[in-house]
Parts: sequence; structure tokens; C-alpha cells
Amino acid sequence: MRYASKLSQVAPETFLTRLISPSVFSLIGLSQPLPTPEKLEADDVVTYTYTGKDGTIVLRNDGIRILVVAKYGDKPVLQCALRDRQLDGTSKSSPLTYFPNTDPACNRLPGSDYLAVELSIYSWDPNSYLDGLDVEGTVGHFIADPDFYIWKNLDTSAFFKLWEQAFYLGRAPWQTAKPMSGVPSHFVNESIALLKEIGYHRVDAVPSWFNVARFLEKHGFTFTYGEHALAFEGLTEGLRSFTAKGKNGKKGLNSAQQAWIVALQNLPELFIPEALRLPARWPVTHTNMYWVRMHFDLNPYLGATAHTSDLMSGIKSINESAQTPKVQVHITNRCPCTDTLGQSSPAASGPAATTHGDGKPKVEN
Repeated sequence: MRYASKLSQVAPETFLTRLISPSVFSLIGLSQPLPTPEKLEADDVVTYTYTGKDGTIVLRNDGIRILVVAKYGDKPVLQCALRDRQLDGTSKSSPLTYFPNTDPACNRLPGSDYLAVELSIYSWDPNSYLDGLDVEGTVGHFIADPDFYIWKNLDTSAFFKLWEQAFYLGRAPWQTAKPMSGVPSHFVNESIALLKEIGYHRVDAVPSWFNVARFLEKHGFTFTYGEHALAFEGLTEGLRSFTAKGKNGKKGLNSAQQAWIVALQNLPELFIPEALRLPARWPVTHTNMYWVRMHFDLNPYLGATAHTSDLMSGIKSINESAQTPKVQVHITNRCPCTDTLGQSSPAASGPAATTHGDGKPKVEN
């Protein structure tokens, strides 16, 4: 392999047994200790395939990214990855980095010795997949790819018809099947522990969707950029009136329904019913690499210190003497982008990041 990050040195068995929930092994009939895998080395990628009674787990390592896909029969039940960010902000890439983070303004790390990893996790209960996921115009396809109906092919009559159906199904946007209970939390918690042990400074995540940011927040992640934190705060505040039990005795909206209210904000302003408008929209623009990023600090980084000078101290004293109220932000104009949906945060961190253009998985098993 061309690269050899600290992450890539973790043994496959250690990675799987520590980070993957035991319920996944149980589902696909893989006993522990794990059996000897089939190993294949090609094109700077090492692939390990573990075959169980009812499914497989495939782990791929290119020295930068470790990608795991588990299947129950032919149904995906888990896709997770950890990617060392040492190439971010440069023109370099790796075989498993299908969407390079080249823009230095958006992706450069504090120093060449700063160790950060980007995490992604998806899981699906194999018994709860929706029908019609590939059939345009069905509620299954709408939930699997609401961006198609908002950014690519906006037809408001079709959108609202499908939106109302999705609203009552109890699935959040992009939730083609219910997550396997406890699997995402197990991966996040154990990844934090492992990465801290091997010396990383930070673990990052790119929550393409509002409901994913809520999940990460519950696990101690904070927003890397203040403006994204403000947008999240505005959305959360705006949703409060939908969560409490109303005076007429009606129940508040559940988390999936709240996520659909947030998705509604991506429509042009005039199409959003006044009573359903929120103070902000989820800031994924589909036009650049300035993605919503959240992180969890691991080990202290000693390679950088804040600049100090007489001028800085003078400015600081002015700021400290001011009695400034808490900043309140209300975004009235949504994204004006009208171009066809291009590469975006979902393309970089979602399941599509590991499929070919024909929809077939890039993971060969």
C-alpha cells in the first residue's frame, strides 16, 4: 500500500471485534474468535472477507481508509468507515477515497502532525427495507433520495404528495430501513476509545442530514464551525413548538417527523407553508466542499498556539468590556442554488460514496 496511517496498522480482527456490534456477527452467523478470512491484495487495497452461515463481512484497507460492509444474505446491514484525514486539503488521494477532500480552505488540518479521522456509520435492519427504493414516484424512492425531488427534479405537487406519505411512515429522510438497534452507537463509542488509544487528536463526522447531527450531538460531538452550530440551534429552537403536546391534546411530532419538517426548508421559500417555516435550513448547499462538520476531541494537540500581541490584547480588552447580548440568527433566504445536484456532503459521506455510478457496490465480495 502507498500509505500507512496509524489507523491502517490496526489488525482487521481487532477493528471488527472492537468496533462492530456483536449483534451484527450474530445476525450473519459469524462466530468469535473470527475464522481465517479470505485475503486479497490488489491496486493498493487489502481486502479481507469473513464468511458466516448467513452472510459476510468485508473489510478493505488502503492505508488511509478502513471500510467495512456487512451483508445478511444479499442485503446490506452495515456500512461503516474510518478515514485518516492526512491527505485532506491536498491534491492527493487514496483508492478508497472516492470523493477527495482537496479544498484547503475547507479541509486543511492545523498541522502536518495533527491526527484526525473521519467517521461514517450506516446500518439497516434487513427485515424493514421499504419497497420501491429504485422506482421513481414511490414513497420508498422519495425516502431513499429526497434530494432528487428537491434539488434535481422539483415538482411541488408530486413532492408534497410523497412528503405527506413519508411523514406518517416513521422513517427519517434517507432511512430506507430502520437502523439496527445499538449498532451505530456501538461503532461511534468504540471508535472514540480506539482512536484515543492509538494517538489521534480528533475524530470527525460529516452529518449530511439534520437527524444525523442530533445523533452525533448525543454522543458528545460538537460543531466545528460556529455558523453551522447557529443553524442547528435555529432549527432546534424552531422545532420546539412542534414537540410539545398541544393545547388541543394532540401529540407532538416524533424525531423522524421533525426531520421531515427540516427537509421541507430546502424548498424555495414561497412553497413552504408559513406555519411550517423554521428560522434556518440545514446548511448543505451541494455546491462546494464547505460541509457541516462535527468533531470529538481525543488527545491534546501541542503543535499550535494562538497568536498574541499588543494589538490582539487591546482588541481583546475592548471585547471584554462590551455588554453584547447573545447573538440571534434568523435566516430568511434559503440556498438560491438552481444547478443540478452535484457532488456534495451526502456524496462524500453517505452510502453512495461506495457505489459505482450504476449503483453497484464498490466493495467486492
